Amino acid sequence: MRRIRGLIPAVLVGGIFALYLVNVLGAGWPFAIGSSVVLGGAIAAVVLTRTTEQDVMADEAWIAAAPDLPPSSDRRAMEASQGTLPGPEKGRTARDRATRSKAKDGIAR
Repeated sequence: MRRIRGLIPAVLVGGIFALYLVNVLGAGWPFAIGSSVVLGGAIAAVVLTRTTEQDVMADEAWIAAAPDLPPSSDRRAMEASQGTLPGPEKGRTARDRATRSKAKDGIAR
């Protein structure tokens, strides 16, 4: 059922878009069909990747089974549980570090 819910709007919008390209804009059929397939694929991808009640129930079961692990589809919780890694300071290069270390030693050039 979920696949049908994704394909119906994809086919409808893709078909209307192809007819619009051919009749109004005067595009050729190969271009119109290719463009409508790309648009329909994008619509189908959005519709098919929506969160459903089954996904929510699976997350609740995941939390009940392993409360110390983050939910499988809760991106915010997964990002919050990750530690931050130390990284380089912005705007500092090897030349800046060398200049600063020489200034600390009292050597100025």
